[in-house]
Amino acid sequence: MSHDDKKKIYAALSAPFPEEAIERTDGRVTGRGYSTTGIKYQYIANRLNEVLGIGGWRAHRTVTVKAVTTAKGREAFEAICDITLELGDWIDGQFVAWAESLADGGHTAMSEADARKGAYTNAFKKAAAFFGCGKAAYEGSLDDDSVPVEGAADGVTTTILHTAPPQRNATPAAPSPLPQRPPSPPSRNRLSSKQLAAIWAIGRKIGYEQQTLRQHIKTHFGVQPEFLTRDQASQAIGALSKQAGNGSAEVREAGQEG
Repeated sequence: MSHDDKKKIYAALSAPFPEEAIERTDGRVTGRGYSTTGIKYQYIANRLNEVLGIGGWRAHRTVTVKAVTTAKGREAFEAICDITLELGDWIDGQFVAWAESLADGGHTAMSEADARKGAYTNAFKKAAAFFGCGKAAYEGSLDDDSVPVEGAADGVTTTILHTAPPQRNATPAAPSPLPQRPPSPPSRNRLSSKQLAAIWAIGRKIGYEQQTLRQHIKTHFGVQPEFLTRDQASQAIGALSKQAGNGSAEVREAGQEG
């Protein structure tokens, strides 16, 4: 396989996933203390099958499990998975790998089966991302949902130091400075998940196939829908909404007469 062939495979594996492939968790619900945004496991497996063909990849895994006790005193299972993901071809009944990636993942759950499954999917998605498949989840570029918000739920903790009371007639110590909040992350101009969902929803209402809508967005704005700016997304939503109201299925840029 030539270098150009591998570049084409990497580009195909790295293609953006549809909105329905994105999985979001709320840290307040999961109890992890942080929210996550990633690609669902089955969509990763589907992409590998579509690009490489069935049998064009293999996953070797080793899972270790131990019983643990959670901070709330509950019994649970902690699993760690080490995985080797190979891309290759079957030649004379033997699988010959031409690329491989190594990754590990962990998961804690009340049942051993869930702990094993979670650790494996975690490691599998990390290994696939080395080949570009789902890499946006680890780049933090899926959408703005991965940017932490400022507030008590952002994981910032304050340590309180207990000191002995001052001695009588002693000069009172100067008050300790209040802990400073880390600077907020820079704002991003990427469209929000709500804007992206609106584009897909209005497109379906008009009657667009997803691939067709992708191509039209790329033609007019130069990028796939997932990489529009907020202003561009607003323009696209406005144009699509106008077409939906007119019953038209022809994409026009916002402000374009027709």
